[in-house]
Amino acid sequence: MGAVTQADIVIGLSGLGLSAGDMVMVHSSLSSFGYVEGGAPTVVRALLEVLTETGTLIVPTFSKYLYDEPVWDREHTPSLMGRISETVRTWPGALRSSHAAHPLSAVGAKAELICRRPYRTGFGPDSPFRTLVDEGAWVLLMGVTYNNCTLFHLFEAEAGVPYRFLEERQAVVIVDGVRDEHGSAWEYTRRPETANDFMPLGLELERRGIVRRGTIGQSEQRLFRAHEAYVVGMEMLAGNPLYLLTAESQARWRAGCTTTR
Repeated sequence: MGAVTQADIVIGLSGLGLSAGDMVMVHSSLSSFGYVEGGAPTVVRALLEVLTETGTLIVPTFSKYLYDEPVWDREHTPSLMGRISETVRTWPGALRSSHAAHPLSAVGAKAELICRRPYRTGFGPDSPFRTLVDEGAWVLLMGVTYNNCTLFHLFEAEAGVPYRFLEERQAVVIVDGVRDEHGSAWEYTRRPETANDFMPLGLELERRGIVRRGTIGQSEQRLFRAHEAYVVGMEMLAGNPLYLLTAESQARWRAGCTTTR
């Protein structure tokens, strides 16, 4: 198979139904495409071409803050979410949100709505992930699985799942060059004896016809509306609050093999 071009990506995205004015949250793997002519910037340019200046491109730009890094600098700490993500973070005009553990970067018409509106929790009801649902945004998985879809953590937070708890993690935060020695990030932390599995929810979305699928180069694409996924996810969690855990974690939890806080 030959090199994947910007035109190939534009055709593929348009065929999925992405169009001018849309808001889309993208999780991605550059290597999944095979060889892309021009690399990650080509993918970003293609996304922006389809969305036009009236649309908004959003990516996760998470880091190791609060885990392995004692300092998080909004303007300079790189994204660990892949080359496409880091390319968006450094794109001309891109904004980045101020949540040190789970920041997002955005380019386009509603970048300020996503990145500059104050919020406390990384993926809770006050976070940009809720905005994705409210704004009718798309979620696009470019060569990655449903286990990479951070939106699903919002469902856990809103459902109040028993295996997560809200905590404040403290460290040094730098925003616009201003250093806060007592900075922090509030997180819905998952208890260490549990592990997520988002594949059953993704397959349920496909079963219900909510997911649009296609291929660009060697990369499988999955596109769905955040709100439609939210409705299904909350329905499934209402029936089983452990639905988004692995089968092993569910069994251990039900057997009482958990720690308390």
